[in-house]
Amino acid sequence: MKKRDFGEGILFSLTNHIYWLLMTNIYFVISNAIILFFFMTLEPTFSNITIYFLALILTGPSISALFYSIGKLIREKELSPLRDFLHGYKINFKDTMKFWLPLLLVLYILFVDLQYFNSNPSVLHHVLSVIFFIGILLTMMIMMNSFLINAGFQFRLKDICKLSIYYSFKKVKVTFGNIGIIIITLFLTMITSNFFIVFTASVVCYVFLLNSKDLLEDIKVNFCKPQENTN
Repeated sequence: MKKRDFGEGILFSLTNHIYWLLMTNIYFVISNAIILFFFMTLEPTFSNITIYFLALILTGPSISALFYSIGKLIREKELSPLRDFLHGYKINFKDTMKFWLPLLLVLYILFVDLQYFNSNPSVLHHVLSVIFFIGILLTMMIMMNSFLINAGFQFRLKDICKLSIYYSFKKVKVTFGNIGIIIITLFLTMITSNFFIVFTASVVCYVFLLNSKDLLEDIKVNFCKPQENTN
C-alpha cells in the first residue's frame, strides 16, 4: 500500500478545514463589529428595527467576502483566511453595495408591513401576512443568489439581478434547499442566541455553497468564466 505523504491524510485535511472555517468566521465577526455592538447594547425589540437595518449596511461586503473565501476553499481545497477574506471584501465591495442596499431596503419595508399586519389581526391582514412572509423569503433567496453570483463571477448589476431571479425558479431543488438552510439557521438562532448565525456563518456559508454547486456550475457553463480566473 502506498504511504501518504505528510499533509495528505484525512485527519490533516479535516483539521485544516476546521482551522480555515474558524479563522474566516473570526474575520467575518470582526468585520461586523458595528451590528454586533447594536445587538449587544440595544433591547431586541421591533422598535429598534430601523437602527438594526442601518447597522447592517456594511454587512453586505463582509458576506461577499465570506462567500468568496468559502467558495475558494471548496474549489481549491485550501485557503489563506486573512488574505482571501480581505481580497474578497475589496474586489466585491462596490458591486455588492449596488444590490445589497436596494434589497436591504425591500426587506426593511416587508418586515415593517409584516409587523403591522400581525399587530392588527383580521382575515385580510392574516392573508397579507402570509404573502409578505413569502415575499421576505423570496427576497432573501434572491439576495443570497446575488451573493453567490457576485462572489464567483463578473456581471453587471442588472445581469446579477436577472440571473438571481432566473435561477431561483430554474433550480427549484437548490432554491428550496437554500430556503431550508435559511429557515433552519433562523430557527436555531431563535432557540439559542441572536449571535448563533454570526458565529456559525462560515459553516452555514459552506453548506449553502455545497447545496448551490449545481447552480454555480450551470452559470459557469452557460454564461461566463468565474471571477477567480480573471483576478
